[in-house]
Amino acid sequence: MHASFSLVDYVLLIAYVLTSLAVGLWFARSQKSVEGYFLAGRSAPWWVVAISLISSDTSAISYMGVAALVFMGDLQLFPAAIALPFGALFVAYAFVPFLARHKVFTIYEYLEHRFSLQVRTFASALFILMRGTHLAVALYAAGLALSQVMGLPMWISLATLGGLTTLYTVLGGMKAVLWTDVMQFFVMMIGLVAILIGVSTAFGWDLSAIWNLASHPPSESVPWLDGKSSAASHTRMFDFSFSPAAMTFWAVIINSFLTFVGSYGSDQVLVQRYLSAGSKKSMAASLIGASLLTVPVNLIFFATGVFLVAFYYRFLHVPGHEWVGGLTDANRVITHFISNGLPGKLGAIVIAGLFAGTMSSFSAGLNSLSTATYIDFVTRFGGPARSERQGVARAKLLTLFWGVAIVLVAALIGGSDSIFAIGAKVIGPFSGPLLGIFLLGMLSRRANNVGAIAGAIVGAAATVYVPYCTPIHWLWYVVVGRMVGFSAGYVLSFLQPAPVLRAEASA
Repeated sequence: MHASFSLVDYVLLIAYVLTSLAVGLWFARSQKSVEGYFLAGRSAPWWVVAISLISSDTSAISYMGVAALVFMGDLQLFPAAIALPFGALFVAYAFVPFLARHKVFTIYEYLEHRFSLQVRTFASALFILMRGTHLAVALYAAGLALSQVMGLPMWISLATLGGLTTLYTVLGGMKAVLWTDVMQFFVMMIGLVAILIGVSTAFGWDLSAIWNLASHPPSESVPWLDGKSSAASHTRMFDFSFSPAAMTFWAVIINSFLTFVGSYGSDQVLVQRYLSAGSKKSMAASLIGASLLTVPVNLIFFATGVFLVAFYYRFLHVPGHEWVGGLTDANRVITHFISNGLPGKLGAIVIAGLFAGTMSSFSAGLNSLSTATYIDFVTRFGGPARSERQGVARAKLLTLFWGVAIVLVAALIGGSDSIFAIGAKVIGPFSGPLLGIFLLGMLSRRANNVGAIAGAIVGAAATVYVPYCTPIHWLWYVVVGRMVGFSAGYVLSFLQPAPVLRAEASA
């Protein structure tokens, strides 16, 4: 069984992309102010923001990477959802009050209130490097999928996804990003459900057989595990050991809590989503709503991995399914299954879901990169635009610049690690220290400029050192960066006198 994309399938995919562009054109008519372009006028419904938070944080890394994790391991990352509501409550309590009160455009404006302009600029630059690399990895993962399923050269895949998404983001601003995120969220979920339907059909809808086979796979070497034995269960969910080199329950929970707090408290992409909700109450509601919505979303993601594991073991030696043995890279299991195991219509739906995941995270990232560049650099150092019209024009040019730049960076990425591991290696050096700066400002009255910047540099160095010079699991990379950055920042703050804090900065 091999999926052949007919003319109708291609027309459906093109129609989906054109719909996204139409949304951008629709909202382009109302882009008359910088606040409207970057923050949707601070009037977005909280439920739209909640869905956008999930959609913009779900890229091809998740779409392909979760199934790959299950193929190479098990379900131990699934309990991460337990920690997310606690992370949402922490962010709602520690970050939202200041953001709502001061009507900021970027989270890094807080750092100028608490520390200095230098710290704000440093942190914003750190965010730009972090998010730029993340978007490049996500775009690279999606490009792999398109190049395999549709037979497109890698550069055409990257240019198509990146170029089309950049276009509607430039045109429509935050309103286009939010509402296309809602549309793309449901397309992503429908795409994954299409895989579940395809596998269930192959098993005669015997779901217990799917779970049992994934739990007790045959003990034999398989190509997608580099010839290693497949005897280990792929449905194991909890490991309460304390080994730093393994994916354990403690590593998952600690990483998930700190990742959520770091992402939703110091990553402009996600902060900007809930800033667009306007009021303190709406911001908190969108954060908590997003954290709760993550549970069923994760369930679908991990179920997809379990179903595919069972399918590939079941049909590895079945005549007529020789293509199953052709999977040699677990990172490509989604695209391999689309190309060979799904009828064209279902395959087109899954590819549309991959499009959706990439476009939502990419558009959100572009919007926030241009916001940080415009607010924290162009306006802060060059002065405000002479008019709102000129400001919007500058914002659009910056969005276009970042779109082109990230497509070029994505073309340079490669490697044999899991997609999640690649992401952790390139994002960790920036993400970990960034949260450390904010925690220093909020939790310590003794922290100062020297400690904030020097601590972040030390934390980044530690995060670079860990993946290449220690055997610890990638889940600990960001944890190390944040803890080392915070500790070093606090200690190094004693090199200068304690700062005099304004009341609003310590709130």
